[in-house]
Amino acid sequence: MKIKKERKRKYISHSALFSYQEASDKIIIYAIKTGDSYSDRITKMDVELSALLNLPLEEKIDRPAVCEYHYFLKRPKRLNVISNTLAEVNESLNINLGYGVIYEPVKTPHILIAGGTGSGKSIFISYLLLEFLKQNSSVYIIDPKNSDLGSLSHYIGEERVATTANNIARVVRLAVTEMKERYDYMNKNFKYGSNFSDHGYKPIWVIFDEMGAFQASGTDKQSKAVVGEVMDGIKQIILLGRQAGVFILIAAQQMRSEILSTDLRDNLGLRISLGSNSAEGYRMVFGSATPETIPPIEVKGSGLLYMQGSGKESAQYWESPFVDMQNFDFITELKKYC
Repeated sequence: MKIKKERKRKYISHSALFSYQEASDKIIIYAIKTGDSYSDRITKMDVELSALLNLPLEEKIDRPAVCEYHYFLKRPKRLNVISNTLAEVNESLNINLGYGVIYEPVKTPHILIAGGTGSGKSIFISYLLLEFLKQNSSVYIIDPKNSDLGSLSHYIGEERVATTANNIARVVRLAVTEMKERYDYMNKNFKYGSNFSDHGYKPIWVIFDEMGAFQASGTDKQSKAVVGEVMDGIKQIILLGRQAGVFILIAAQQMRSEILSTDLRDNLGLRISLGSNSAEGYRMVFGSATPETIPPIEVKGSGLLYMQGSGKESAQYWESPFVDMQNFDFITELKKYC
């Protein structure tokens, strides 16, 4: 008599749970946490899911009950900047940064740009300068290294461009004074919920390039006092400038905490790091918004961008507007608005 051996059956007692949502331009994979042994592992599947979908990871959001993996099905388009015969006018307060990003200074005031040599920082600042002028903004330029931006005094006016410590202090003083005068006027002509544009004011932009170089110039008692005065004015603009329409763009190669405190940094609504950076370098720019996984930064002018209020919890890959400097004459463009 033959005895049949009973085959052992395997049962799946638990497994990782996933769901997904697909839109026209992206797909979101939801890794659902159930408190079992898989819950930790499913939050570290960036590489595996990217390989499975053959798509680059746009954003990962780790929530208490679910981990979201966001993937672009179609990459946003980089903005290509071309020269126009006539001067353009932008009646809006918003600025198109390309790659699917529209910047609204009134909602997210002030800009921080970090980037080393060859990152495309100077070209991007030049693009923003033109965009500010298209809005009929008043622009002040601070360039302590007296490089390309400093030379723009020939077109914008010497009273609005500063390269020496005393002139930098003068320019910041002017911007702060204008801010206070606007507040005085708006308080006398109070409109609930209004801002500068409701009172007929145009934006004021202070472009401060290489802030670290300026702070390093404080080597004695007198120069340190000037640096202190300037930084106090910058602090006032960062904290109070939004409603009066006075904004600041701060640029530096490395945004160390000695250059700008983390409290002030977190009040800069738009933060950009161009070119490759170290993990510490990204943290100095983005703080808690630094992404866990840094995407490859290979295209010149590309980097990471974080904009407060955009719905993104961490900085995203982004490509700055492309300017073909062989065929785009910046000075000719600038003259149209000066």
